[in-house]
Amino acid sequence: MKTRSFVTGLVVCFLVFVAIGGVIRTLNAGHHRPEGAAERWLAAVSDTTRKGVRDDAVKRAEKIGPVSVAAPLIPAETHDKGAFPDLEVGKATVNGTTARVPYQLHQRDVDEPKVGVIVLDKAGNDWHVTSLDARQPAEHVPSEGGAPPSSAPVGLWVVAIVGGLLVTIGASALVEWTTRSARNSLATA
Repeated sequence: MKTRSFVTGLVVCFLVFVAIGGVIRTLNAGHHRPEGAAERWLAAVSDTTRKGVRDDAVKRAEKIGPVSVAAPLIPAETHDKGAFPDLEVGKATVNGTTARVPYQLHQRDVDEPKVGVIVLDKAGNDWHVTSLDARQPAEHVPSEGGAPPSSAPVGLWVVAIVGGLLVTIGASALVEWTTRSARNSLATA
């Protein structure tokens, strides 16, 4: 009886987490932000110079945009570490299916920051890096007084909070059920 209750609890937990993953994926569909794509691409490009993760980093970057576009950003020497010790993106300016995301980053062992704009085009629900460009006067990152990147819609935040509460209540109920099952099996033994 003890083993059956434990296995049932594990199966219920597994099914709940699969269901939560499906709900998150469904609710997030179509809510991809160009700022997020630009930041993930820069982080992956930075990792292309790291020892041991280069191949994976190239794959991650190429899903969002060509690594060759980032050639002007990668310093000559990185000592097998990430190319950018820090990077920052600002709020995107979206015009139809094209977005411009301002960035600022420091190259490894270089004091002067690199600044510019990552140009992305939307294909389906995803943003893809197409080129780098010089900034226009109003394009700045938050540390320079620019607007912060956009965030998820308020509705997704509400769903996340409610979902978190439901998971907490469900976990508490599962622990209570398991405790009762253990007591009942000990009482009948």
